[in-house]
Amino acid sequence: MHLRRKNGKRKTGLKLILLVVLVMCGLLTYNKGKAVEKEKALLAKKASYETRLVSEEERQRELEEEAAYRQTKSYIEKLAREKLGLVKPDEILLRAVEPGTGTGK
Repeated sequence: MHLRRKNGKRKTGLKLILLVVLVMCGLLTYNKGKAVEKEKALLAKKASYETRLVSEEERQRELEEEAAYRQTKSYIEKLAREKLGLVKPDEILLRAVEPGTGTGK
């Protein structure tokens, strides 16, 4: 009778150990799935940030080019012609006639 009790306890102990191992495997599988989902989300976010970075670098380059252009003599001359209506000494300014008035003023 003593042997049967030991065998029964051993079988119960093995079943408990097996149950614990299976539960742990289930938890690990579940956590791995969550980690894979999180990794995919992070990779998508990274790709989005990389695209945005390239776009911002291009914008920065354009702004630097514009800032350099604004320092040139041709830009200052263009601005003076457009905003202030200035002309060079040897130029003649022609204005379009507005419809209905008969004059260019």
